[in-house]
Amino acid sequence: MFKRFVSISQHKKGRFNIDGEWFQFGRKQGINFAEKEKLVAPEISLGGNFSYDEKGEFYSTTTIYGYIKKQGVTDSYKVLMAILNSQLCWWYLVNTGTVLSNGYFRYKPNYIKPFPIPIIPPATTEILDELVTQIIESKRTNNNIRIIELENRINQTVYNLYQLSETEIEEINLINH
Repeated sequence: MFKRFVSISQHKKGRFNIDGEWFQFGRKQGINFAEKEKLVAPEISLGGNFSYDEKGEFYSTTTIYGYIKKQGVTDSYKVLMAILNSQLCWWYLVNTGTVLSNGYFRYKPNYIKPFPIPIIPPATTEILDELVTQIIESKRTNNNIRIIELENRINQTVYNLYQLSETEIEEINLINH
C-alpha cells in the first residue's frame, strides 16, 4: 500500500548526504561562511545591488551570493561594495554578460571575477568608505535625494580611480540612463 521513499541523498548519488537524513533537500555549501562579514548580492539584478553584511546575519532562500575577501586583501568591504555597485561595474556587465528579461543581468561570481579592481590609494579608500557610510545612514532615514547625490559622487570617484576620460564616462552614462 505505501511506497518506499527514496532519500534525496540516494537519489542524487550521495551529493546531498551531509547529515545522513532523508529529508535534506539542499546542500550546506558555504554554510560555514554565512555568519561572517561579507558582501551579498542577488544572482539576477537590474544594476548593482551589493549589500554589506557587517555582522554575518543575513540569509536568503533565493539565489544570493556571498563574497568574502581572501586573506591579505586590505580593501574594506565598503570600498569594494562602492566599486561593485558603481555605474562602471554595471556598464561592464552590460557589455560582457547576457541580457535576461526586462534588462536584468546575472551577477554570478564567474561574471564578476574578471572585473578588474585596481590598487586603491589610501585617499580614495577614505573617500569611498565615507560616502558608503553616508549612504547607509541616508537609507535609514529614506533620504533618497541624498542617496542619489552620494551615488553620483561614488561614481565620479570610481571613474577617477580607473582614470577614465570624459568620452569614456559619457559612454558609460549613455548605457546607464
